[in-house]
Amino acid sequence: MIDLSRERKGITPVIAIVLLLMVTVGAVGVVYTQFNSLVGDPAQQFDDQQRDQNTRISITQVRANGSINSADPGDDVTVEMTVTNSGSVARNTTAFLVTASGQGSGAEANCFTAENSKILDPNEQFTCETGIPFPGVTEETTLEVRLTGTSKTYTYSCRPTTTGDETC
Repeated sequence: MIDLSRERKGITPVIAIVLLLMVTVGAVGVVYTQFNSLVGDPAQQFDDQQRDQNTRISITQVRANGSINSADPGDDVTVEMTVTNSGSVARNTTAFLVTASGQGSGAEANCFTAENSKILDPNEQFTCETGIPFPGVTEETTLEVRLTGTSKTYTYSCRPTTTGDETC
């Protein structure tokens, strides 16, 4: 009779160690991937913070988008705004949001949208039609341009000095 217990073959210790190492490396890879997706990339976060810090814009001109009749200014005349990238990095215009207070209070401008997005290089200008009503001679509109995701804001007060004035 043949003794089967002596004929049994198992895996060698070398193969067992290799299999354990492969399982361990796989488990570490899965844990690293999950952890990295939760925490994010610190280098990317630092780059984004530096980019935000080096972002500056100037509101260089605010004017009416049409002719203002001194007798009847009309409700269809809105603010056209020109911004200049006075920072040291290029930014997409969709990174900004414009709101108004005063005349046209609470209005959110529609000029920094995905449909008309533009990469604004340093010292380059961008003119947009805000859709915010142009103030009359006794009124004032304050435009606030905010860099989304930060507390950086740039403000400009528009108050025409004379009747029929088309710039602020």
